[in-house]
Amino acid sequence: MICAEALNKSVCDGEPGSPLVLKGKLIGLLSWGWLWQPGFLFVIAACVGNIYAEDIQGGVATTIAAHPYIVSVQNSDGSRICGGALINSTTVVTTASCLDTYDVSQLLVGLNNGAKTAKIAAYGLDPSYDFTTMESDVAVVKLAESVDVDAIELASSAPSSGASGVITGWAANDSLVDINVSVLSAEVCGSGDYKYSEDEILDSMLCGLATNSQACGGLNGNPVVVNNQLVGLVSWGYGCGNKGNPSVLANIPELRSWIVQEAESL
Repeated sequence: MICAEALNKSVCDGEPGSPLVLKGKLIGLLSWGWLWQPGFLFVIAACVGNIYAEDIQGGVATTIAAHPYIVSVQNSDGSRICGGALINSTTVVTTASCLDTYDVSQLLVGLNNGAKTAKIAAYGLDPSYDFTTMESDVAVVKLAESVDVDAIELASSAPSSGASGVITGWAANDSLVDINVSVLSAEVCGSGDYKYSEDEILDSMLCGLATNSQACGGLNGNPVVVNNQLVGLVSWGYGCGNKGNPSVLANIPELRSWIVQEAESL
């Protein structure tokens, strides 16, 4: 369970099952609590985690050979929780919001489009990660074994705003697909032109605006690549498949120093 405090002290409405939404994502359902009390805390049945497990919509078919670095973080039964990217033979980057509600020791990393799995030996969340604002939404995962899979390079500088990039992930039929996006800077994305305010889009974020207005970025953690370098991971967003609603991304160049340091220390 999690709790949510009513800011209006007179609030007493709400049917059981009423949704609690944060950053456009369903994070809970109204369950129970004491009504008519100042500072009343609603107790919410937590449903974080699989709320991010959306299939990509509007993508173009691709292959694992074209994106060997893409991985899935998954349950022991093979169900995907989120995406990620292999950055060396023993290290994966994904989002902190992917891992922060799970017993990570029970999860696996799927490689080669699920043909191989690896256990997780250790992991770390960026210490600046904030679930409320989604600041610094990145995590590093150390695999229990070295894998013979081509990794992807971390971008050291952000692309120019409007640069062409690709989000890769899974469609509803479990096939790999690409979405072509324009990668937007935090300043441009938070300008108000794309339904986000400057208070929402922080320096640790970029945005990916699908060139196909009906495309949807899919799983949290799906990698975003520009010029064969990892520039972002799908983090959050308002709506899916709606024109003018970019996916908000973890800004890999901005977070790179911590990623490299954590990968070396795990």
